[in-house]
Amino acid sequence: MSTTVKRSWFRLDRHDVRSTLPASIRAMMQDGTLDGMFRESLAPELLFPQIADVEPWQGAKGDTKIMTRNGLMTPDPTPTTGSDASAGSYSIEQWTVTMDQYGKSIDTDLLVSKMTQASKYLNDVGRLGIHAGQTINLLARNKLYAGYAGGRTYCRTAGTSDSTIEVASTDGFTHVLVNGVPTAVSATTPLNITIEGVANTVTGVDTGTGTLTLGTARVDVAGDAVVSSQAPYSVRAGSSNDTAFDLAAGDLATFADFRAAVARLRRMHVPPAEGSNYVTHIDSVTESQLFEDTEFQNLYRGRADSPTYRDLAIGVFGGIVWVRNEVVPYLTTSTTGYEDLSTTVHRPIVMGSGALIAAPFDNPADLLRETGVADVPEISMINVSPGVDVARIVRPPQDRYQQNVSTTWSWVGDYGVPSDSLANGDSALFKRAVVLEHSAN
Repeated sequence: MSTTVKRSWFRLDRHDVRSTLPASIRAMMQDGTLDGMFRESLAPELLFPQIADVEPWQGAKGDTKIMTRNGLMTPDPTPTTGSDASAGSYSIEQWTVTMDQYGKSIDTDLLVSKMTQASKYLNDVGRLGIHAGQTINLLARNKLYAGYAGGRTYCRTAGTSDSTIEVASTDGFTHVLVNGVPTAVSATTPLNITIEGVANTVTGVDTGTGTLTLGTARVDVAGDAVVSSQAPYSVRAGSSNDTAFDLAAGDLATFADFRAAVARLRRMHVPPAEGSNYVTHIDSVTESQLFEDTEFQNLYRGRADSPTYRDLAIGVFGGIVWVRNEVVPYLTTSTTGYEDLSTTVHRPIVMGSGALIAAPFDNPADLLRETGVADVPEISMINVSPGVDVARIVRPPQDRYQQNVSTTWSWVGDYGVPSDSLANGDSALFKRAVVLEHSAN
């Protein structure tokens, strides 16, 4: 990951921002302390964005761009037997990103003593950096899980025969690929699904109420598994658990679950994310359960002095780089749509290369320069992760007392999850990561 701190100063000779600020704060700007604090607070929070590939693009706020990924040519081991080679072809898959802006400000009241002025402002900037990192991290996480945890849900209600079904989540049911193009589900472009193993179709989706319109009427049964034909491969603890609804206390994470995820990625020819290893993000609950797993313990029998047990940190093991990440999502009975779960469900993820794409605005410094007011605030572009150049903006006091300094962070772009449905003859829409699910205890 790059550690370069990029600074872009916008004609400060026209509007001397620094002279409007106290001397202690001016000094922090000049010696890089302010940028350093912002970056050091921001960088540790960016765990999910660090695995993203970067594809910068230009666009206006709200613009949607259709990006493409090439499919594969079908292998053909048939000999030509003296004939000319036949022409082959490959398909192209499309996915979209939407340009939008993210940011937040914090106001610092300078009506404090000179002894605490600088430390208070530095602390405010540090908290702002943490907020920026957490926000961008959650944006990347939510896009990743919407793709790789989608397409597999369950019925929430029981009722008489009708053509609608209320489900826990509509992620993965709103679009179907038509010739590689994501197309909204409708009566003319239905999505094939199964409900408790019985074939059906989805012809409409209401994301607000969490309701699917079905092609064939049926009697709803609470807990019935609803699985898209394009659902990504996933792993759940326990031998017969189809969805999160089926998980119960005692369905704990095991090393075998992660082995299954790695095997799936290798079978789909997904390139490793770091060297020869895949990357998994786990929270402390998943990590603790792994140390209770018999297979994991047997692998380390007689090696109590190993860093794995000494530090309770797995590091690199089993073809996986293990990343402790406490914002890996989990489901509880207070999660909207999942109120009827019988246990808290944790959702670690194993990823290969290309699972997530960062699509930032190309050259945001130029955007700020072209606004016509770039000479008013003091602006630095802080690069902290691939595709993450965050603007740190200091506006001089605007209040009548001239004592409230406003500091803002801004990032413009989006994250996308490219599809791989045309690869390897597998129907799963996304193939470059595997979500695992297990109970909390």
